[in-house]
Amino acid sequence: MTKETPTNVTIVDRKLILSLPNAQMPVIWQADLEKAQSSAFTIQEDKKAKTFVLILKTKGEEVDEIAHFDNKQASVDVLMEISQALQGAHGQIKPNDIVSNSNAQAVPASSNNTRDNKIGAILSLVLVLVLILIWVIFASNNVNLGKHGANDFAHSNTNSQGSSGVAISADDFLNNR
Repeated sequence: MTKETPTNVTIVDRKLILSLPNAQMPVIWQADLEKAQSSAFTIQEDKKAKTFVLILKTKGEEVDEIAHFDNKQASVDVLMEISQALQGAHGQIKPNDIVSNSNAQAVPASSNNTRDNKIGAILSLVLVLVLILIWVIFASNNVNLGKHGANDFAHSNTNSQGSSGVAISADDFLNNR
């Protein structure tokens, strides 16, 4: 009884690597993902050989046979593993350096960054100055209120020392003030 070696599909350095030990002719196959942007993996039945072939179709209608399998299920299993590997390859299929080399032109950001930094520093300084100004205004009002409040409190205590806790009418209260 032979032990079946599992299929391995990985993406390393923007290359899709297929290890297919269970194919009719075991193979390790790789594709450069940068060159295979608009490609499709599919299964075709070879009726003469009675096998199922995993193939790669490129944008130019080129067909690259990857491996032959004895049954359809084995080839579909490999196809699904390829799909999962490609879905998990976020950021590896078309990296930033390829995007910047395409038809889009990069905008130099250094001049904008220094201008934004200067504007940010000026706005921060203005905000700090406004906050200090507000604090000074409230602090001076509190000092003035404290002086008047203490005098008013002392004055009201002297007028109402004998009437603490005794109910009086509003007219009497206002006349005593």
